[in-house]
Amino acid sequence: MKKILFTSLFGLLAALSINCSAQEEFAYSKTAPRKNPTPYMKLIAENVSEPTYYTPDNNDRITNITLRAIRHFLVNFGEVSNEIWYSTPDMFVAMFRLSDIDYRVDYDRKGNWIETYRTYDETKMSSDLRSSVKSSYWDYHIYLVQEIEQPRHPVTYIVHLENKTKLINLQVSDGVIFEWQKFSKSK
Repeated sequence: MKKILFTSLFGLLAALSINCSAQEEFAYSKTAPRKNPTPYMKLIAENVSEPTYYTPDNNDRITNITLRAIRHFLVNFGEVSNEIWYSTPDMFVAMFRLSDIDYRVDYDRKGNWIETYRTYDETKMSSDLRSSVKSSYWDYHIYLVQEIEQPRHPVTYIVHLENKTKLINLQVSDGVIFEWQKFSKSK
């Protein structure tokens, strides 16, 4: 009994010490500074409690963006400095272009991440996705791909196809291809 108690106590102490040292390393790690900080980044650096983002010409105040949304954005898209923020009554939206991919990142009013849309052409598609679509729709041209990423959901792709007579929108999720919309071109 004493051996079991001593072993479990030793294991608990070892796990606790590893956890503490990992948190210290995380606390002292620094992120790379941004090249051209946007106005809201300057406000955060000055420790303003309610950051306000202004339009690129700095004439119109858009909204107060929650710190949670800004933190999520910086962690996931720290290399971006050309984003534009929009506000609706229900959400905040950040839009930008990175490596020939258009991004739209949505947050609710509390700053919780809702979803990320990526829009690109056939050249940016993964080879697996491209081959699975082309195997069934070999006579169609892929002219646009929309990638939708949401928390706790698999990534969904909307693949826009066209040929001489038809337009087809496919929904691809978890390897399953679903013909979502089908249109005939006008003559």
